[in-house]
Amino acid sequence: MLNFTNPLSRALAAALLCVLASVSMQARSESRYGVLNMQNDLFVGRDGGGYTNGTFLATVRASSREEAPLRSPALLTPIAPWLGVSKASLVSYSAGQIIVTPRDLRRATPDPGDAPYVGGLAFRAAQIDVRENRSDLVALSLGVIGPAAGAEQTQKAIHRAIGADAPMGWDTQVSNRAMVALERSAAWRFAPSGGSRAAESSSDVILQGGATLGNLETLAGASVLLRYGVGLERSFPTAMSVTGRSADPFLMSDGWFVFGGLSAERVFRHIGIGESSELRKSRAALIVGLAYGWRDGALTFALKSADPLIESSSRRQSYGSLTYVFPLR
Repeated sequence: MLNFTNPLSRALAAALLCVLASVSMQARSESRYGVLNMQNDLFVGRDGGGYTNGTFLATVRASSREEAPLRSPALLTPIAPWLGVSKASLVSYSAGQIIVTPRDLRRATPDPGDAPYVGGLAFRAAQIDVRENRSDLVALSLGVIGPAAGAEQTQKAIHRAIGADAPMGWDTQVSNRAMVALERSAAWRFAPSGGSRAAESSSDVILQGGATLGNLETLAGASVLLRYGVGLERSFPTAMSVTGRSADPFLMSDGWFVFGGLSAERVFRHIGIGESSELRKSRAALIVGLAYGWRDGALTFALKSADPLIESSSRRQSYGSLTYVFPLR
């Protein structure tokens, strides 16, 4: 049971109400889905050392090419046209929590040269405009960084459940402050001839570039994603970051595909890094995974390996990601 005197409980309740309320915001014939995404380094047998956990709950509305564009999220109405995304083929609302920790969780005072303790809790509105083989995304995240995000309680609860050592250094995390992030990106799909029927296997390549401006992190980057399977054209919009910046591609219909990709980022700022440790400015990441969809749902599982957040660390940051998609009636 949630204790509503706890700042975490109030923040979670408010974020979840925003996500659930979005389901009934517009009475249209578009398709609607719920998405649950869980990211954790325990999937690959690790614990700590950078980005260690992320949990995201989202609702997604999607229109077909024959339907009129969807209504843009209220948060993005004054921003999206200014950034060149005036229409919406897909709209998502999500609530998510992220956790960043140092590698050695047993130290009450983390190594100054290691990643810091950082927790964030945010509500995110995003819209994607799809035109043939190009899609454009704009997203705005609003939330909190610090103890009110509840990252300490989440990590300690998970560690109690699995019998792992309790993290000792959460008292060193940054104080509470507002989180704001604005994202803008574009993607282009390149598909060879053949595989035009919905049930045929085919392949494609998706190139994406974009930037994030925020007080948690500010960066610019590009990626290439290779896919092979069934339902690639229909799932093209989800190859972008629908539920969060590090989200994985998924299906919203029957089909399957395997995928692999490479991304590179130039990081200009990350909260808590740069005061006692040196931020790694250039980072690269690899991803491999499988997506499978059926009539009443879809699953995606991916493994990711990225350069560490800080310059002094040589250990790559690896974690697994599981996404479950279900239709909303």
